[in-house]
Amino acid sequence: MQQSGVTMDAECAQLLPHVCGVLVDNRQLMTDDSIYEKLLDWFKCLLGTVSAEDLLNENPCIPGLFQKVLSIEEADHSLLAFAMRLVGVLAAQEGGFKYLMSDDVIPNMFGECIYTDTWKDASIRRAWIQGLLSMVQHQEALCFLHRGGILETMLDLLMDPSLFVASAANDLVAHVFLSFVKLTDHPVIRHVPDLPAMARRILDHLETLLTSGVSPSVTRSLKALSAIVRDCTDTMAQILWPRIAEPIHPLLKQRPILDAPHLEELLLTVTRFPVLCKPDCSLWMIIKQALKSLSPFQAGSLAFGILKSNTCPPVICQQAVCVLLHPLDCLLRGSSTELGQAGFLDTLVPDPAVVENLLSRKTSCVSLLCQCLSHLTELCDMDCLATPLPHSDVLRSVELILCFCIGRAVCSAPAGLTIGRWLIGSLRVQRSALDVIGGLSRWPLKPDALIKMYNVLTSYLENPETDPTVLKKAFQASLKWLQAWHRSDKHWTEGRIFLQGLCPVIMKRLCSPSWEVRDTTLEFIANVTAAVKGRADVVQVLISSGLPQLVVDLLKDPESYVRASAVTCVGQIVNITHTAAAEPLRCEDLVPHLMDILRHDTEGFPRRAVVKVFTDWLRNGHMQELQDSEIVLSQILAMAYRDLDWEVKVNALDLADSYMSQILEMGSSQSCPYTMGLPSSKSSLSISKALIKCERVGLFQALLTGLCDCDRPVALKACEILLAVKPKMCNGDTSSSEQHGRDWLEHMMKEKDGAGNRPEWATEVIEKMDLDKIKCSLSKSSDYLHETPLSLLQDIKATLWGGEMHDADCY
Repeated sequence: MQQSGVTMDAECAQLLPHVCGVLVDNRQLMTDDSIYEKLLDWFKCLLGTVSAEDLLNENPCIPGLFQKVLSIEEADHSLLAFAMRLVGVLAAQEGGFKYLMSDDVIPNMFGECIYTDTWKDASIRRAWIQGLLSMVQHQEALCFLHRGGILETMLDLLMDPSLFVASAANDLVAHVFLSFVKLTDHPVIRHVPDLPAMARRILDHLETLLTSGVSPSVTRSLKALSAIVRDCTDTMAQILWPRIAEPIHPLLKQRPILDAPHLEELLLTVTRFPVLCKPDCSLWMIIKQALKSLSPFQAGSLAFGILKSNTCPPVICQQAVCVLLHPLDCLLRGSSTELGQAGFLDTLVPDPAVVENLLSRKTSCVSLLCQCLSHLTELCDMDCLATPLPHSDVLRSVELILCFCIGRAVCSAPAGLTIGRWLIGSLRVQRSALDVIGGLSRWPLKPDALIKMYNVLTSYLENPETDPTVLKKAFQASLKWLQAWHRSDKHWTEGRIFLQGLCPVIMKRLCSPSWEVRDTTLEFIANVTAAVKGRADVVQVLISSGLPQLVVDLLKDPESYVRASAVTCVGQIVNITHTAAAEPLRCEDLVPHLMDILRHDTEGFPRRAVVKVFTDWLRNGHMQELQDSEIVLSQILAMAYRDLDWEVKVNALDLADSYMSQILEMGSSQSCPYTMGLPSSKSSLSISKALIKCERVGLFQALLTGLCDCDRPVALKACEILLAVKPKMCNGDTSSSEQHGRDWLEHMMKEKDGAGNRPEWATEVIEKMDLDKIKCSLSKSSDYLHETPLSLLQDIKATLWGGEMHDADCY
């Protein structure tokens, strides 16, 4: 909620007692729970500058509200939950805590008397937890937890049937444990027995749950321990780990292992502490055992987390690589009869039959391979790994997967036949495998491996049955390789041959009956042209293929997304072929097509793209080479600021900004270099000529019209541009005795006569505008005036009173 200030003004203070009164009036209950959230946000903002004790002293209606809520036999549950949370927020400060303790608000709100029928509502239990979580920030609050079995209730809520309550209790237990360690006056802690008694009580309870052998109990214990370890210090982690490790050993010997995902989370959380990452630490023995004992899914996830860590011993890293890549190795081994190739791992996991069994069933086969491929994709993007991966072998297995998916892998081995049956037509596996292929562009590969990869990519791109989502992934992978080749000439010859082979495939795709395919293909062409800019040989490949003319034809495509992509694509082609001897597309020839789209296209996407292309051309110097560049620019601006699409107008303002920047820079550069920087040395004549050029193209008309626009992003963009150029337009003097807003500007725009066509008129108007204030106003959200604290209180009062003066009061 937008705040007009952080202190309570007089009007809010006067209205608050009435609001508290109507909130506890049972004749009209609050049905909108978001009101309570907004009130809490407001109180939190107030407590940023006002102490809780002062707030309670100056507004007795607040403790009065709490007393009234507690006195109602069956209080509305939303109101009671709000009161609990607000008490917690106020009691987070010691002064507020002591004030509310003196009125017995805290004992009554969080003590035994609250465990009535209302306790059966999960929202009340969750609010109780949230209130305590806010409150436990100081020693006084910790002492309160000793009372009335509050700590026992908190620990019992770890096993609450409501997941929301159990999750909140998990956070509370971790916070309370760490608070006892941090805030309790205690000698130096070196071992678990040195911990404060309440912290030891929490740890004992979590250990009991962990060794219970009951899956839900083990789950909640592991989650709480992970939360504690995540936020503790290095020293505390070193103290806690031996105690935590003790019950984990027997846990890993169970079959099946209870709650493996949260065990994996706990182990990975512990690995981030350098003090525990010494090679002889028991942590690595447990992780080594976990990699052997967990299911392939959980072991693979744990291996992935380990490989991302920089502190793992080399032996464990090697084991993690074996676990992670084992599904791919099994795939190659299962297909080796036909291919004459074995797997690539020197060391197998202890029980390879488990993975082989998963690969023999369709659902588990697809899921396991997708997880493995997803992890590989992320690892490909990492700059360095503790243990190198076998690049060529990974590529070989991923290529085999992609061939299986489209039925092009010939295999007579039983295991390979089964896997091939599961993978054929699997879009999920195809997308994951193509992501890996794209990631491999960062790896060093041999030419023969590259050629095989090109062939697989080409087969996907030319296959008419390739799903549009898979085709997009294949194009993305191809683009990554083209970008890699552009950065290094090492394999550029093979890359150029690959691109030449793709051109006929791309032309076929541009004629596809599916608009998604045409759109994806145009996006690929635009990205390729942007990626290989400056390579004359690539430009020649594209020109000789006939692609540019086919792209121009798609400017009239029936689908608006395709038209927009075609506009972007021709803009990029002009950028890279502009200096070619045989220029396939010339700006002069394309301008009529683009202007026709801007003028007549009924969809916003193509019109936005047109203005962006013109802006790009202007920045690259192509627009300036047009015969009537000023006329074209003035027509673009005139059409754009009358457009109904606000994004078209914002894009047009970007165009205006680029033009003005270029013109004003040219004007400034014409002044004498020896007088640069002197107060009177700016070339007034040069700036004046530049402003005349801007006026000729209608630039000031576009900017001032944009500033008056009803769409806030348009007006804000125009204001930012005018703020930037105002010092140059006004010769450095931006101060004026008159400072007006947008209403005045609208009036001036309506009344301007022939003088309005002169730049002097625009300069005078801009000089008198308070642009800083206008920008500040436009930067605020549209609900700024409607969601102030005062309006919130007024809305609550009006909604609940229903126009009648109730006499209910809370004190």
